[in-house]
Amino acid sequence: MAKGTTTVTDRRPMGRLGWAVLLPGLVALLLLARPMMGAEEYALIAGTVFRASGHAFPGVEVTLQPEQGKVQKTRSSPRGEFTFRVPPKAGRYTVSVKAAGHRSESKPVEVQADERVDLSFLMESEK
Repeated sequence: MAKGTTTVTDRRPMGRLGWAVLLPGLVALLLLARPMMGAEEYALIAGTVFRASGHAFPGVEVTLQPEQGKVQKTRSSPRGEFTFRVPPKAGRYTVSVKAAGHRSESKPVEVQADERVDLSFLMESEK
């Protein structure tokens, strides 16, 4: 530092007036950010596929056919579960399950809003 130069550091905590100005701004920022955090709303169509024995059936091909729109496909998890995200509005769908050596099955589903619809399928052997 040059001779005769003084540096002053204010280490006092923020006073009441500082918080009174800063706090409303932080609250407004959080309220504005909240819709962005939950912006991706959806409804769920979920379910479980079982074998005739009652055990979970993993690896089953599960198809979601909307009345209008794009077909979605997935496979049941090791616990026989599947999930599809759909738009959070009223709509009709058909969910189908298919596995080699078993009878295929389909069920109609109606979604009303941002809800979760749960299904279960019992896959019978073709034999």
